[in-house]
Amino acid sequence: MGIAAAVIATGLVWQGCAATQARAADPATPPPTRATLYDRLGGGPALAAVVDDLLGRAVVDRRISAKLANADLTRLRTHLIDQLCAATGGPCRYLGRDMKTAHLGMGITGAEFDALEEDLRQSLARFKVPAREQAELIGLLAPMKKDIVQAPGPTTPVTAAPASLPTGRAPVPAGPTPPVTAAPAPHSPVAERAQGLREAAGLLDKADVERVRGNRSLADQLFSFAEMIVGPEALAALAPLFREGAPPRVSTPTTPVPANAPAQPATVGNSEDEEPPARPAKGSLAGSVKIGADDFDGLAIVTLEPASGKFRRRAPRSRVIEQRNRQFAPRMLVVPTGSTVSFPNFDSVYHNVFSRSEAKPFDLGLYKAGQEREMKFEKEGIVRIGCNLHANMSAIVAVVSAPHYVITDAHGRFTFRSLDPGTYKMRTYTDGDDPPTVQTVTIAPTKNSATVALPAAPRPAPSTDKFGTPRATKR
Repeated sequence: MGIAAAVIATGLVWQGCAATQARAADPATPPPTRATLYDRLGGGPALAAVVDDLLGRAVVDRRISAKLANADLTRLRTHLIDQLCAATGGPCRYLGRDMKTAHLGMGITGAEFDALEEDLRQSLARFKVPAREQAELIGLLAPMKKDIVQAPGPTTPVTAAPASLPTGRAPVPAGPTPPVTAAPAPHSPVAERAQGLREAAGLLDKADVERVRGNRSLADQLFSFAEMIVGPEALAALAPLFREGAPPRVSTPTTPVPANAPAQPATVGNSEDEEPPARPAKGSLAGSVKIGADDFDGLAIVTLEPASGKFRRRAPRSRVIEQRNRQFAPRMLVVPTGSTVSFPNFDSVYHNVFSRSEAKPFDLGLYKAGQEREMKFEKEGIVRIGCNLHANMSAIVAVVSAPHYVITDAHGRFTFRSLDPGTYKMRTYTDGDDPPTVQTVTIAPTKNSATVALPAAPRPAPSTDKFGTPRATKR
């Protein structure tokens, strides 16, 4: 529903509520059963209109707009409507993250929470929601403050920042949003450039406030948007203030990718499928990864190399880890040393791919849908990939020199169909934070089997932003 239709529907709903109340005052009318707050507010269309109006206010509220700099407003709108619907007794289920997890690492202050509450009160007042219902709704949301607020705020509000991100530089999410009065369109290149400089200056002001607060990821994000306007060269002297402690930044130009590129599978990495032997060898190996007597419930990577240490390495490959639907795919990738992996973005929001892994630390910076950057992986090891803007996104790149490698199925089973007889060193990596399990296997010129016995369930790998700050990963 568009905002105009939602507003009309809301007005009719609340007029209907008023009429119902008037009829209830008539002694001839029996008192109605007390309705839920959801019904008294006007139901789904009314809540949708309030949320649309609230988001319209929030994105131009200089006190809090920085926190929405890269928000997927369509997704946020859906979650807010479902949350309000469920909280007020409506027929909805809120399936988003809990408030503490969703806001961890954002550095939201009490002043910012209060500003959003003020915007909500203004939205409710705009639609003439009765005072009693306003108080009930605010009362339901107020207890969330302790889980959302995580940082002290400045004593004075920041007023130098622009009303919104630069037009055409940040993704514009689909979905209804309230009309916002826009600044007059520039009539010359000079006016356009001047407007861009003002927006960049405002972003820098906001970035510096977040840097001083210690919210380094958001500060870097705002600084990066400013760079997009004026160019990185103009702000090169300031970059160390915002990027110190992060992995090496990749600043090469992005390259375009077709929007209709097929989706990637969940896993990629089987040496025999990538480079099948001209003549299958006589030996084979079927095995499974177990924890005690139980199958390993997850994915693992198994590699084999001759125990002599003498073998021909696989040729480097060109692979893809895409960003689609706010997830990486494949989530697990195995490549020979020297391989190149591209990271295209197919989402309507910016992503920031990075790794702090010793085998390959890097930071690809912000880039939007239809763009990609790539990275070459020369050193053997496990490289954990994350998105600095979305804590739920993670992937693993296993860079190997072994000539044989495979990813298990979801129950820990694996197969090598073509192996020369002999003694091999077998390494097994899980997606946890443990070192690989290493064992020796002997391959006879026939079918062979092996079991990888993990000493315990893998320890979850810690999740941090690109500055090393721990963050939650619950979806």
